[in-house]
Amino acid sequence: MTVATIRRRYYLLTGSHTLAASLIWGVNTLFLLDSGLNLFQVFLVNAVFTAAMTLFEIPTGAVADSRGRKVSLQWSSVMLFGGTLGYLAAGTWGLGLVGFIAASAVLGLGFTFFSGAAEAWAIDELKALGDEENSIRLFANAATASSITMLVGTIAGGLLGSLDYRIPYMLRAVLFILMLVLSTFAMPEAGWKPDGVKLTAWGRIRRTAADSIRYGLKRPDLRQLMGVSFILGIFMMWGFYAFQPYITDLAGFPGAAWFSGLVTAGITLSQITGQLLAGRRNRKMETGSNTGGLIAAAMIPGGIGALLAGAAGLPAMKNFLGMPGAPILAITGIMLMMGSLGYAAPFQRSALHSRIPSEKRATIVSLDSMVGSGGAILGQPALGGLAGRFGIASGYLAGALFFGLTQPVLSYFRRGEKQ
Repeated sequence: MTVATIRRRYYLLTGSHTLAASLIWGVNTLFLLDSGLNLFQVFLVNAVFTAAMTLFEIPTGAVADSRGRKVSLQWSSVMLFGGTLGYLAAGTWGLGLVGFIAASAVLGLGFTFFSGAAEAWAIDELKALGDEENSIRLFANAATASSITMLVGTIAGGLLGSLDYRIPYMLRAVLFILMLVLSTFAMPEAGWKPDGVKLTAWGRIRRTAADSIRYGLKRPDLRQLMGVSFILGIFMMWGFYAFQPYITDLAGFPGAAWFSGLVTAGITLSQITGQLLAGRRNRKMETGSNTGGLIAAAMIPGGIGALLAGAAGLPAMKNFLGMPGAPILAITGIMLMMGSLGYAAPFQRSALHSRIPSEKRATIVSLDSMVGSGGAILGQPALGGLAGRFGIASGYLAGALFFGLTQPVLSYFRRGEKQ
């Protein structure tokens, strides 16, 4: 097995996972609304999904570090297949809020088995082959591969959803079965070694929780990186799913899955652009140099984008801009925001991995995901309630504030980086 082969398989793994997941991203909110849920209930379902991710991040991180990355990814495919079928059943048979909450909990569990395990597998396999190349390029290329497949998935999901909202979910379930086959037969584990300690399941979880504190939360630099994840988590998941009804109503196409899918595809193109710029910037810098400054710089246009997206929906601005000015401003704002995050993400992931010991990699990456999910648990019902009272535009205006709050956290990180 060569370094190039491992890299290609990692890109295939992350790209395939994103393709399967993204088939519903352009229609998910519309599907829930069409199934009889109101806007607050939609974000409550999403909050349950995020809560499940938060609850299960540490136990599933323990599985990846103790049983292997492959086992974790296999369980991810199984759980995501089952959760997707649960969504279909809830919408088809009218199971209502309770049915969607149950399916969301299973989906949250499935995504935690994937988060951390795939990254840990790639880094460990490359190190086992003696590849110590800067990981920023690895993550930038993987993010670009994921964004391209997301582009395909959101367009396909939007077009198929315009025929029937359930079709993207059916195709998604099939793709997760193919992901199970891929993780079973295309993932050697020469770089992962179990720690050899025999513990009960509960003992393993307790040890993993202790490791999360020792190797994660006790490190000031990692706390600061996770603080950025938490702050952005408060807004980003809400902001992504709220955009579907927001932009279709703003453009005069309420509930139009095809339009939502096309806009989501445009957002994905902006992410790809940011990731490509990150990869190009990485070629001109030393490993680990000034990553905090680059992340902080990316947060500024991100906040401006959220501000523009929110301003476009204000009554006075809608009257001033008219059609198609208001939806164009909103789309421009969200593309600027997501492009900035696409640029920042590879630097943030590389900074995180460079500070984690190999044997604790999946655990700490899962901890970072858990912290971000914790922010989303708070943000989705809070911003959903704000949107229900003052309109969705108010949530995006609040999002600009959260982007600004990352700056003092990153200033501490940059100070430590210089030292």
